[in-house]
Formats: sequence, C-alpha cells, structure tokens
Amino acid sequence: GVAEFVFGALLEYFREISRAKMQAKAGNYSEAGFTGTEIKEKTFGVIGLGRIGARVADLASQGFGAHVLYWSKNRKKITGVKRSELNTLLKNADIISLHMALNPETNGFLNAKRIAMIKSSAVVINTAPMELINTSALEKRLKKKDLTIILDHSDELEPTTIIQLSKYPNCILYPPIGYTTQEATSL
Repeated sequence: GVAEFVFGALLEYFREISRAKMQAKAGNYSEAGFTGTEIKEKTFGVIGLGRIGARVADLASQGFGAHVLYWSKNRKKITGVKRSELNTLLKNADIISLHMALNPETNGFLNAKRIAMIKSSAVVINTAPMELINTSALEKRLKKKDLTIILDHSDELEPTTIIQLSKYPNCILYPPIGYTTQEATSL
C-alpha cells in the first residue's frame, strides 16, 4: 500500500490531478494551462531498500521506466536498479523516495548538509517517520523554492511545525494514509 501511495502522490503532483478534477467539476473541460511531467526517463532515487523501498524501486524501474538509483546500508539485487553512493543519489535524482526505519542511526538522517545537496527542482517524498528529516533545514530549503517535498506522516509533526511547513506551496502534507489500504490493515 505504501509503495502504491508513493506513485499516487507523485502522479497527483506531476499531473495536477486535483486541480483538473476541480476544474472539470466547475464545468471547464479545457486542457489549457496543464503541463504534466512524466516519471519515465527521470532519475529516481530510493533511500532504504527494505520491503517497501524495494517495491518502490521495482515500480519506478519496471512500471514507469525511470532510471533507478538506490542507497541502502546493505547491497541488494533488483533488476533495473543500480546502487549509488548517497551523495551521488542526492545530487542527481529528479525524484527521491525515503524508506528507512527510525533508529538512533537514522534520526535526522536528512540533515542540513544532505538537504542542501539535493538537486535543484527535485521532488522528495517521505513515507517514513518524520524524525528522519531535520525540519528546520528543510524549511530553509523550501524558502529557496527549488525543491518540492511530499510528506505522508504529518501527524508526527508538532502543530507549530505543521503551520510553518504548510505555508510553503512546495511542501505537500498528507495524513498518514500510505498504509491505509484494506489489504494492508487486514493483515
């Protein structure tokens, strides 16, 4: 469910699906003003290649035709996916999907230095615990308006942090719905 949500959120953002539905509901069926972005041929970075990260990498590569790089503590073998140094991934990926468990080693993993390395114009999606990201450093980068971040665990943020981040149009906040499929919640 989480892996599928990653692509649902990305497609909603890249193709302006919500805006298109609202426009059509208002009776305007013109495509004028819509210019989507495709995932195909983009460099797609996956940080953390556990069960969910591996599924995201597979969908990005096999389903969407992206060039997939991954960084993980352990080497993995997935068709169409290439291991990368973390700094290389951050500097080159057009899309970054974060999939790490929270532990003392990963707390604040996306720190100021790493956030600054992320390629200008990249889209970052986090469906992992919010504690992996230094939100003060993230806010500084959001102010530059050269990065978009999609967050699935906004419920883990302090209310003041949510207010701060939600004022940036390049920060998209979702409640934790990535895992809330009938299949995932019935296991």
